[in-house]
Amino acid sequence: MSKKETAKDKKVKDLISDLESKDSATQLKAVKALKIHGNDDAVEPLLLLLSRSAEGNVRSEIIDLINTTKSSTVPAVIANALIDKRFASIRHDLLISVWSSGLDYRPYLKEIIIAGTEGEMMDALECITIVENLDGGFSEDQLFDPIIVLKEYIVAHKDEDSPKMNMLKEVLVLLQQFNNQL
Repeated sequence: MSKKETAKDKKVKDLISDLESKDSATQLKAVKALKIHGNDDAVEPLLLLLSRSAEGNVRSEIIDLINTTKSSTVPAVIANALIDKRFASIRHDLLISVWSSGLDYRPYLKEIIIAGTEGEMMDALECITIVENLDGGFSEDQLFDPIIVLKEYIVAHKDEDSPKMNMLKEVLVLLQQFNNQL
């Protein structure tokens, strides 16, 4: 490892450490610096800070960062966070970041669907938005598990008549249409 890489890694570690500060100004400065110097190691600590009800400006900066990141490895981290109970309080923000970022989340469709079924009505609404905005090009493998998750959820909650259930049924129809086009 070169000196430059070592210095960059140390800087990122120091910035991640600053996220743990009790001072919101220090946290804000760290988030802004991570927008420039950060790497994938910073995503989970940022999400942890966000889930701990970060102060207004800090919260806004973190959301902006996850909505605008262009790293192709971030979708895997966000997808794992969608189904991680530690991040349930920010699930809606994470779902918004899926479609806001413009990154390819097709391999993580199952995690998106699980988040929609486990979440509130607004999470189901985000699922519809995400599925409608995916460019298609799914493989049968990418569609199989999400369709099963939705069908099992709908059967388990067959007596439920709610906007959330209606939205999840709509997502199922969209996924089945994608599957029928294969």
